[in-house]
Amino acid sequence: MNSIVSNFNNEKGSALVLALLMLVLLTLMGISATTTSTVEIQMAGGEKFYELAFYSAESGWQRGLNWLDNQFPGVTDNRVWDGTDFIAVAGSLDDAATVGIPLATDNNTQYFVKVEFVGTAPAAGYGTGFRRFNYRVNSVGRGPGNARSEVEVTAGKVFDMGGY
Repeated sequence: MNSIVSNFNNEKGSALVLALLMLVLLTLMGISATTTSTVEIQMAGGEKFYELAFYSAESGWQRGLNWLDNQFPGVTDNRVWDGTDFIAVAGSLDDAATVGIPLATDNNTQYFVKVEFVGTAPAAGYGTGFRRFNYRVNSVGRGPGNARSEVEVTAGKVFDMGGY
């Protein structure tokens, strides 16, 4: 019994035990730092994918408005992009299929555009022959990693309808 108690009072090997404890502690800290870095890299990648999807959606509504700007007289039906041009939709816009427009082929981003005719109204501040055509342009952008963003804008264009 005396030898067991004397082994506990003996300090030989205590430096080795202390060094092993320090190595375990440093290993755990290293693993924690690596895990944290990995999670932060994944979060940054997700943010980048979301931004690509958002920029795609931004491009979509701008394409829709540019197309509307070149129409005379105003379009009075709902339209979707079919791959080459905006085509009329004979029903609900929600059920209409639209073709994706690639924003950039190297990062797998595309957008889908729908133009909805909301109606006409007298154009305030203009003569009696002028009408304001109102539209809702919806654009959905898709990016890598299933990122998705949707942008909807409303727009109007005034036309002189006196001769029509």
